[in-house]
Amino acid sequence: MHQLSLTLEPGLAQKYRDMRECFASCVYSRGLGRVAAAVDVAPSNLSAMLSGERNLDPQLVERYMEHFGDQTPAQFWAARWLQDAQSRQQQALAQLPNLVEQLNRLMAEAGRK
Repeated sequence: MHQLSLTLEPGLAQKYRDMRECFASCVYSRGLGRVAAAVDVAPSNLSAMLSGERNLDPQLVERYMEHFGDQTPAQFWAARWLQDAQSRQQQALAQLPNLVEQLNRLMAEAGRK
């Protein structure tokens, strides 16, 4: 049996609301027309899928990843659904120092008014 090892971008699961939003970000960063041509769908249809007006076919996401070599959609799903409780806890703890610093800065600014 082969064990899969993943290195995920910190916060990727929190960066996007859902797969549609993640995929839309990927598509628009490369250009709607360019991606539409690569996945063999009309740009207007792809736009409608990304906006939620039409169902987003998972095969389009797969074709996109294959054509552009961008694993972001798969990594988003892995980050969202495959992390164990300990990993999520470690990730949350790692964010605390930055949040405390930001809170202290905001409290100092609020006190200057």
